[in-house]
Amino acid sequence: MTLREVLSQIPDPRARNRQYPLWGLLALILVAFLSRVDSLRGVERFARANPHLLPHLGLRKPPGHTILTLLLHRLDPEKLQEALLQVFPGADLGEVLVVDGKHLKGSGKGKSPQVRLVEVLALGRFGAPTPNEPPDHPGPGQGGGEGGPSPFGAPGPPGGGGAQGEGGGGGRRVPVPGVSGEGGAKRGAYLFVLKGNQGELLEWALEVFKGMEERRLPGETEAVWNLVRDGEVWTYRVWASPYLPEEIRAFPGCGQVVRMEREVVRKGTGEVRRTVSYALTSLGPEVADARRLGELLLSRWEVENRSFWVRDVLFREDACQVRGVGAQVLAALRAFLVSLLHRQGVREKKAALEAFSFNPLAALRFLGLYAV
Repeated sequence: MTLREVLSQIPDPRARNRQYPLWGLLALILVAFLSRVDSLRGVERFARANPHLLPHLGLRKPPGHTILTLLLHRLDPEKLQEALLQVFPGADLGEVLVVDGKHLKGSGKGKSPQVRLVEVLALGRFGAPTPNEPPDHPGPGQGGGEGGPSPFGAPGPPGGGGAQGEGGGGGRRVPVPGVSGEGGAKRGAYLFVLKGNQGELLEWALEVFKGMEERRLPGETEAVWNLVRDGEVWTYRVWASPYLPEEIRAFPGCGQVVRMEREVVRKGTGEVRRTVSYALTSLGPEVADARRLGELLLSRWEVENRSFWVRDVLFREDACQVRGVGAQVLAALRAFLVSLLHRQGVREKKAALEAFSFNPLAALRFLGLYAV
């Protein structure tokens, strides 16, 4: 379906004053965001500065800031996401899904809770980043298993696939795909990154690797490799062990614990930076050795690079002053644009948005809204 068709399906929450069609107002915001506008005030100024765009959007005159604000706070974010989903045809998301989350800065104020974003990316396919913020939705590391949050993608990893996530559940037991067998035939593996708020699990993971440098047991693997980039030498050293304490075995389906050391040496100054990360995985040593697990751990940054960076830096999402439900609606629209840029194979996103800002008609054509 075309973007205009799906936007026209969204229930209009306005009881009166419908001189501006709902689909036209939402499409105007999308075109403005592609043209590097980052606020509702900016959308209003954009519409006034580009009156030649309005007929393509079914608008007779530029809408004011109040019109846009009231609409966003009355719109149902879930209905919007369901509608936008129809723009993307069903597709196999591939073998590896990366799941990550963040809080939208400045989205909460007073009684308005802060908006949480959970994004899913299919590696190698440019995926479909998506927001999800029901009040009781589990954050990353607290859920997102079978049938997880993927408004612009398939729900959960396909058979034989794998999902990656980051710790954020404060040590809670985590439902993961492919472990309990619940939810039908869909199964998969996981690679779960541990952080400081996974206190007890992280402590036991540290215990596993004490003494591993001096002596390795059968089934334990190690890998070391170097990369040179931007005048720096990055050295990665990864260990994986299937010998798990009882406390870690209580984690659903855990097969190995992983440790990754990263050392970055600046060639010019000799400055050294070191970090250590730990993870749990359902993949056994017969399926994935330390090198493979290390590569998967590095791939978890794809959501940051392909989605969060685009939203924060290019779309300036964190600088948005809209709160509450309006922030959820705008997050859904930005996620749709990021997904569309990926689907269309746009790799130089900054250059693309700059080009759209100079020629908004090109943004209109990119969205399929140009009326001949």
